[in-house]
Amino acid sequence: MTRQAFRRRIFGSLVDQRGSTLVMGLMLVFIMTLLGVALFDIARLEARLKLDSQTGVQALEIAEGGLERGLHLFFLQFVCGPVSSGSIPPMSPITPSNCGIPPTLPNPTGPNYITETCLGAGGPGCLARVALTTDCPAALLPDGATGFKVLKLDQAFARGTYTVCVRQWPDPNSDPPNQPSTNQHKAQFRSRGVLTSITGTAARIVQIDATAVVTSNKPHAPFAIGGPTGGAIRGNTLIAGSLHFLGCPGAGCVAVAFGGGGGMQNNYTGLHASLHDRIPWRFEDGTTVNTLGAVLKVREGQVQLNSGSACIGKQESGSGCSGGGTAFQDTMSGVYTSGTWGGSKGNCGGGLNGNTTTNSRCNVWTSAQGPYPTGDPISLPLLSDSTIIDGKGYRCFFNPPGTCPNDDAHQPPIPGGTNFDEYFYTSAWRIDNSRGNDPNPINGQGGCDIAGPNPLLGTTGTVADCTTLLTALRTGATPDFGTGPVTTLPIKPAACARQGAVDATSCTLRIAAGQLLGIIDGTPIRPDLEPINVYLKRLAGAGAGTPTLKTSPVDAVTDNNMYYQGKMMIVADNPAGAPGFEIDTGLLSAATINQPWCSLGAYLCGYAYPANHFVAMFTTGDILLGAGGTRHILGAFFAANSALTSKFYVNGGIGQTQVGGTVSAQQFDFTLAGGTPSLYQAPWNLGALPGAVGPAAGSFVSIIGSNWAQIQ
Repeated sequence: MTRQAFRRRIFGSLVDQRGSTLVMGLMLVFIMTLLGVALFDIARLEARLKLDSQTGVQALEIAEGGLERGLHLFFLQFVCGPVSSGSIPPMSPITPSNCGIPPTLPNPTGPNYITETCLGAGGPGCLARVALTTDCPAALLPDGATGFKVLKLDQAFARGTYTVCVRQWPDPNSDPPNQPSTNQHKAQFRSRGVLTSITGTAARIVQIDATAVVTSNKPHAPFAIGGPTGGAIRGNTLIAGSLHFLGCPGAGCVAVAFGGGGGMQNNYTGLHASLHDRIPWRFEDGTTVNTLGAVLKVREGQVQLNSGSACIGKQESGSGCSGGGTAFQDTMSGVYTSGTWGGSKGNCGGGLNGNTTTNSRCNVWTSAQGPYPTGDPISLPLLSDSTIIDGKGYRCFFNPPGTCPNDDAHQPPIPGGTNFDEYFYTSAWRIDNSRGNDPNPINGQGGCDIAGPNPLLGTTGTVADCTTLLTALRTGATPDFGTGPVTTLPIKPAACARQGAVDATSCTLRIAAGQLLGIIDGTPIRPDLEPINVYLKRLAGAGAGTPTLKTSPVDAVTDNNMYYQGKMMIVADNPAGAPGFEIDTGLLSAATINQPWCSLGAYLCGYAYPANHFVAMFTTGDILLGAGGTRHILGAFFAANSALTSKFYVNGGIGQTQVGGTVSAQQFDFTLAGGTPSLYQAPWNLGALPGAVGPAAGSFVSIIGSNWAQIQ
């Protein structure tokens, strides 16, 4: 072989590519295999991390459930009697009937979980009949906290368990700071939730401060209904706060049939800003109001749920009537009924939802339910009922002409104390043309307190002035006494002095042109800091559908609201079956805060309603929300008479109207509303309402949570 041929052969072998594809393919398969294994490990790790995260979130929810249980037991501490601890007399068990009797023994002023001793326990500490004598497990105390005692240990909940402990509230203002407070209305709760999954066990610890607010001197809830056989609530509505059905007589009487978007809730979710921003929507420590202490009580009648979105309370989590995972308390604080359940979308009689989901549309802790409490009222109070105001007893809250029947139903409410016959009419400015000109205007029985003669205004100082004013008020017009519209009315000196004025010539009244405002000594409240009383006597011969007072707007086009400033209570003295008030506009307080007349402290005075501005409308007739679309209304409303016919009702479309405040009537009728009106309890603490409101307020026990913290 020649040298040249040998070179050609060597070169040909070097450039031959046969077999290289196989090698490259094997290498690629090897690389892809390694990549696949890596991706599989990453996916498996991601799934594990996701499951771990879900387990941790669920453990946190279980811990939150434990806190809710602790807060609920704190609630029962203040509502379940009659004997909250001890052996003489024996401690009363927590039962539905006992929870209708306020605890007054062994402490007449109320229970004290710090100093009382449970039956059979070796030492003090007794909350909701649970002896606080066992130290909290160390697993709940990773921060070294001291003083916690076991309230509930290893309670099964949502596939896991929780343990709840409680201790006296650590007072940050003590010396040194955070010493145990002796205030029995405060406590601190800590809960540990534990959940085991295929990836292991997760535990979370949360803590919250609790304050009990107790207003027990009123006989009914802030929304109270009861009377006629035609049903307590007709039509659909949403109630945010406590609801009390006092009467729905007769077989088959339907107290309420909640439809789409209707039912009950326990917080301010959905409240319009024009109402929300005027009321105390934060607690004193700056945290958001998270509960209204909502309790449903039904003495008689059937409660129906007829829609998948009709709920009695919401679930803290889960599907159905979900609260959406908010920080608010969504479950009801209590449900007590001696009526029946019905409707197409949920029979709450089958078991209310507590730590298990028996019915997702009925949400309340299982230990906060039972029959209508023994001792609760059987009928709505009347304006003529007795009351206690500012430490003085009145045999009648309202009874014209300032006298009260001397019978068993109207005995002095403070035996051996200071009592008077009647409160409201005796001190009110009277707009009444039926009693003639008053010969003794301070204590007499005449009725027209508009001052005159006044050539500039046209007032005469006689009953004719009241005829003119009452004629205008029933159409929402501004009165004209012959010289043009008059928005500010002068009040007679004797009537001015009747409400405590120092300067008997200082009193004026605005009750038209979009304004409600009384002035005494330059201030829109009485010198005793109670609301100014105004009495309206319905004109004789007025038509059955004609109101005694119709609200008027500032401007029907640019501002369809009527505003009140300061504090005022108005009684429309009406026959049964006729509207005392027709609210055709929005009705709102002035928005100003920290007014010089506010005496309720920096916290409450920092909100417009009710500490700075307040209005109450009372009537023995009806209260009508006139047709005209959505509006926002804020105040205290009360309609009741002995014939059991007084209504809070609509006569046409009112859209999604919202009412904030308190409402009591013998029937709510929203049949023609054309939407689902909402009623929101305001304020959250009814103790902030003026003491003179009398029957328009209501009973209230609420447990307020604040300073939530995740410990682990």
